[in-house]
Amino acid sequence: MAQLERRRDALIAANPAGEGPPRWGRAVELRRQYLADVTAWSPRVAATRFARAVLREGVAVIVDTETVSMGGAICEIAVVDAHTGRPLLNTLVNPRSPMTAAAQAVHGISEREVTAPHVPTWAEVHDRFAQIVDGKVVLAYNVDYDRQVVAEDCRRYGVDASGSMSHVHWWADVMAPRSDFEGASRWLRNGGAHRALGDVELTRRHLLTMAAGS
Repeated sequence: MAQLERRRDALIAANPAGEGPPRWGRAVELRRQYLADVTAWSPRVAATRFARAVLREGVAVIVDTETVSMGGAICEIAVVDAHTGRPLLNTLVNPRSPMTAAAQAVHGISEREVTAPHVPTWAEVHDRFAQIVDGKVVLAYNVDYDRQVVAEDCRRYGVDASGSMSHVHWWADVMAPRSDFEGASRWLRNGGAHRALGDVELTRRHLLTMAAGS
């Protein structure tokens, strides 16, 4: 449980009071409220309240990436609307980097698929992604991973990574609340087939279960 407590603390470690423009406030406040609810109520109740908040209309999107290696270039990305579940983005991405056998064994995406002529690079996907997530809380399961690979691909391509692309203020984790909801003593894996759209849909199902409180 100590590991889970450290993770909760880390949710707001980068968010001192008064830091950041007002548009960042929603994700920051969600994380702060979550930790306050853990103290005032219980981890399970905090997770339920968190899920209900992020599933409201217009609040959040859910993101997942698949990569060519652990922490490597993005080869697939999907985004869904947290409220409706509607897919907003679902595309392979040409990583311009070799696909490792270990990564392919996890997600099943081949180098031949991502290097096909019609597959866009991150530089081509970026603008659409930025428009979709603009002004939203960006949710992910094990959020640090997805945030960091997005930021790194922006850096590789010289893309402006200001705002929601990489800043911790925009993103919120689902893994910690779900683990709290289930009363786990360790981080629970998301499960699923490790394709981006399937993983974001599974993350949303976890949120729906948490929101129902059952």
